[in-house]
Amino acid sequence: MNAFLAELGKQLLTRWTAALLLPGALFAGAVVLAHVLGQRHAVDQRALATWWDGLTAGPAGGSGATLLIGAIAFLLGAAAAGLVAHSVGVLVSWTWSLTGSGPVLCRLAARRRRRWERADTAVLAAERALLADTGDPALRDRTRRAIARRAAICLVEPARPTWVGDRLHATDVRVHRSYGIDLASGWPRLWLLLPDEARGELAAAQDRCGAAARLVGWGLLYAGLGVFWWPALVVGLVALLAARYRARLAVAVYADLAEATVDLYGRDLAVQLGLPCPDRLTREVGEQVTAIVRKDDVVPRARRAGAADRSPRRP
Repeated sequence: MNAFLAELGKQLLTRWTAALLLPGALFAGAVVLAHVLGQRHAVDQRALATWWDGLTAGPAGGSGATLLIGAIAFLLGAAAAGLVAHSVGVLVSWTWSLTGSGPVLCRLAARRRRRWERADTAVLAAERALLADTGDPALRDRTRRAIARRAAICLVEPARPTWVGDRLHATDVRVHRSYGIDLASGWPRLWLLLPDEARGELAAAQDRCGAAARLVGWGLLYAGLGVFWWPALVVGLVALLAARYRARLAVAVYADLAEATVDLYGRDLAVQLGLPCPDRLTREVGEQVTAIVRKDDVVPRARRAGAADRSPRRP
């Protein structure tokens, strides 16, 4: 047990160092550069060399206690920056689940819905043209491009203010349409049935989603530092653009894996819940799975309603 706890602590320390402390040290170094150089000498290497020579040659250079205090302050600042970026990442992950309620979010969701409707109209027009002349390869290419443009907006009709939120929502909708399963309620039970390999793939995809959300936090920190040192603004904008790309890619992979998990193990969930499912999972069986995992009291309510209908009525 002691060896296990020691190994667990080592892994947690390694992950914490890689995810928070090392990027935090880079940000703390950028803060020092912003303090030393400022906007006027933002890329002046001579000014930086002059500051470094004065630091090593001055009284502080020969004081071990002062250097130790400075190093501790630097590490604490790096850790604080890492915690801030992590907290912003958690906030960003929370925004992915926001619905289109509220004036601002409703407008964003409506804008995405209008874009999808225009793309869907183009798909219908392309499909009608293809049905009229199925032998034209240009019409087939046109139809594929129209479907790809619609899927790039959302796989289903948009209902969320952001692309990431709609991609996650689309997985719930597609699973419910195909199998009648409420994925939010059935996922914890399904997770318990997965083999270690499948859990590892899903956990890795979740980690990539979290890393992309944390990158948004780092981008915002660097962008804020750009007020005092403009190179940090450049780094922040690049980080935000990279975070957007990484978030879309990571969420798309995670959503595909979640949907594939239901395709491969949804039948096992039905069997484990005591439902007959000799062949592939059907929508009728999936609706029973949803009733069980959501604890829907459908049958007792129906029985009570029937008993009430059979009960003698008072005059």
